[in-house]
Amino acid sequence: MNNNKYKIRGEKLLSICKDAAARINKHKVDEFEIFTASSVENEIEIFKEKVEKLTFSDSIGIGIRIFNDKSIGYAYTTVLEEDSIEDCIERAVYNSRVTAKEEYNFLPSAEETAIKEKLISDDLLFRESLLEYSIEDKIALAKKLEKLTGSKDKRVVDIESVTYYDSIYETVVLNSSGFCDKYKSTGSMIYVNAISKEGEDTSTGDYFGCGRSPSEINLNEVAEKAAERSVSILGAEKIKSGVVNVLMDPVVSNQFMGIIADSVKADSVQKKKSVFRDKIGEKIFSIDVNIFDDGTLPEGLSSMPFDGEGVIKGKTGVFEKGYLKTYLYNTFTARKDNTFSTGNAARASYRSTPEVGISNFYIEPSRNSFGKLLKDMGNGFYVIDIIGLHAGVNPISGQISVGAKGLWINNGKPSHPVKEVTIATDILSFCKSIKEIGSDIKFTPSGGYIGSPSLLVDNIAISGK
Repeated sequence: MNNNKYKIRGEKLLSICKDAAARINKHKVDEFEIFTASSVENEIEIFKEKVEKLTFSDSIGIGIRIFNDKSIGYAYTTVLEEDSIEDCIERAVYNSRVTAKEEYNFLPSAEETAIKEKLISDDLLFRESLLEYSIEDKIALAKKLEKLTGSKDKRVVDIESVTYYDSIYETVVLNSSGFCDKYKSTGSMIYVNAISKEGEDTSTGDYFGCGRSPSEINLNEVAEKAAERSVSILGAEKIKSGVVNVLMDPVVSNQFMGIIADSVKADSVQKKKSVFRDKIGEKIFSIDVNIFDDGTLPEGLSSMPFDGEGVIKGKTGVFEKGYLKTYLYNTFTARKDNTFSTGNAARASYRSTPEVGISNFYIEPSRNSFGKLLKDMGNGFYVIDIIGLHAGVNPISGQISVGAKGLWINNGKPSHPVKEVTIATDILSFCKSIKEIGSDIKFTPSGGYIGSPSLLVDNIAISGK
């Protein structure tokens, strides 16, 4: 089966929206929003050169929000026939009459949805080349990665898993304030987890690559990194507890960045589930850190021209020179704080209403090489992998307790691998303790697209033996 049979659906989605709008106008409503989307996804799992899992999904549907007297009614359907859409509208209208009233329930302003210029286009988001890959091609790609990873080091004795995933996504948003636009995007990712052995000791290490199309993924780099991360922990020892300097690999830093991202979402702040509550204008980092949420990043896999409510995407400076400048807002949370949306209304699909989410959320890299960070650390713990981060985080107090493994560094050089270490800190202390930022930025898909270089962090408490 070949994906090149896929037909672009944007015009069909647009036609459905316009037809639904004409039907809604026959009802007595204050405002309305129509969200249509389609997604085509493939997932492949390979084990020992055999296909363990092969799934395909093709989803299309429409979600309708009706605003009446500060109440919102929502309904969706996957059946795009006239009778089903009419029934969906009637259910949304009915729901708007019985749901609770909120004074902040209304559409984005015309100013927020006005398209002054196209900041990012389909040319940057969509790759025709993805359509040229058949399922057989993708299976062959995953098998190649499995074989390639095993060849990188003789101590790699097995491959635990190889997973390939891709998607084609299209959406249209139309509302009663005059906004109507569409976009399409593609994405692909491949992941491998390698098992290595030396003597009686075994270790695992994983890595991934992603892009708009498989042609943008460097399989050799993914294989090399996975093998390297696996064998580097062989022979790991426990270390003594203490307060040490910690250097975090970009993949590890991204997970900590994810905690910060969750904590600057306005709904978390307003629900008093964030350590950044009431801290706008305060210097959170000791050094001049810049953190952005940029929905227009050309290489960002979470870039798009507008968010789930039609608010135009841009580049939001969340932290500038270490100071917290803003939270991330959708329309509802923005109105509660008497401000404007930052274009961070996220929707998982047409089945859900807009929530607050990130797009490309990243810390600005410096010119410092990884070698410089190692040298500047002197002695300390280079963290390659962490375990159980989200389970070990209290979003209200900000306390963090997480397992870690990596390498002990002496005089700026790797000494020996270490394991079974627990890192204990809290979000605010972690931010204050960042001493240097690297240049080796890496992005990870995680509820958006999160990016960070290596981070050198001072005086972190670790528990070992």
